[in-house]
Amino acid sequence: MKRIYIIVAFFVAITAINRNLGDDLSETANSSVSERQHRPAKSQKTAEVVLQRAGDGHFYVDVDVNGSSMRMLADTGASAIALSAADAERAGIDIEQLDFSAAASTANGVAAVAEVELDEVRVGSIVRRNVRAMVVRGLSDSLLGMSFFSSLSKVAMESDELVLRD
Repeated sequence: MKRIYIIVAFFVAITAINRNLGDDLSETANSSVSERQHRPAKSQKTAEVVLQRAGDGHFYVDVDVNGSSMRMLADTGASAIALSAADAERAGIDIEQLDFSAAASTANGVAAVAEVELDEVRVGSIVRRNVRAMVVRGLSDSLLGMSFFSSLSKVAMESDELVLRD
């Protein structure tokens, strides 16, 4: 049995990935997700999505996976996007055809997982293609993990906001 060890945390352990600091991000947003457009030199647009901390202390985000919308927990402790079986099916993945021979260490113990590649992952105006993910048996809520976050120029917690910058 092939073993893949990932941490799929059900709490948010926020870390900052700061490559391009410089914009003042002190403005606050009123909704749970807001977008800001920054215009760096040469008229290039940099998309930024700001998530608001929920009452339970976590950050939730609406994500389009392969064109299907789903709510995920933003989890920097997860090494990859982790999809529940229901969300995987919603995204057009035939879970009956997947190989669940890999195992993952999760906050709830070891779980059977199948590695997949998602055609498209969209968070607001931030889009990534061909993103590594896992379908996790027994997972109730999908997690937006580091296979998405590590592709961004910035992931930072500022007060009660999680800032994602393309």
